[in-house]
Parts: sequence; C-alpha cells; structure tokens
Amino acid sequence: MAWDGGMSTPPPPGPPAHRDAGRPAPAQCSSSPAPTRWSGTDTGPLPVPVLRPLQRAALSTLRAGHRIAKGGLRGVDAADAQQVVAFPTPTVHALLRYGFIEEEDTSGVYRATDHGLRALAVLPAS
Repeated sequence: MAWDGGMSTPPPPGPPAHRDAGRPAPAQCSSSPAPTRWSGTDTGPLPVPVLRPLQRAALSTLRAGHRIAKGGLRGVDAADAQQVVAFPTPTVHALLRYGFIEEEDTSGVYRATDHGLRALAVLPAS
C-alpha cells in the first residue's frame, strides 16, 4: 500500500522494525561464548574412530548453542537452566576424556572445544 500524502504519517523507510527492537539485550555470561563451528585449525588424530549416539547428540546440542551438564541440572543456576541440557554422566566423562568438551565453570556446566566440534564434523556415527 503506497502512502497517499494524506493526514497520516508515512511509514518509516526501510524494513519494518522488529518487535523486540526497543528491549534491552539479555545479560550475557562473563565467560567466553562456546564456539558453534569448527574453526578449521584443529588438526591431528582424533582419539576415537566413531562417535556414539549420545556423544553425537551432546556435541550437536553444544553446536546448537546450548550447554550440557552431567547427570542432571543440580547446581545449575535457575537462570541458566533453560540453556543447559543434561546428559548421562558416562557420556560427559568420555567427552571430557577425549578433550571434546571443557568445564565452563565450577557449576558443572560444559561447553564444546574446537576439537569436539571437529570430531562432530568429521567422525561418522556408530
């Protein structure tokens, strides 16, 4: 619909404003954000020939921007709980042992390493 020059004000030029444009940005963690893509710089042998299904699911969750916890969400702040997905303790321990994840802080929340994102990109599923 074109503006006809009448008594109403014309629409602002450009794309319409997003409904959240005036809201303040949500608070960010003080730690560095978890990477979501393999940088391409991690090279060398990977410690396993394939990823187990739960290992792949955990790394995919991390790549999607969430974080993981082992066993449950005990000890995770309520504000962070919606961004954290719990995985079985053995799965998290294996990913730690392989260097695919690292502990974000003392709350028991983990984030992906570049090595883990590379494993997700190049290793087949079992």
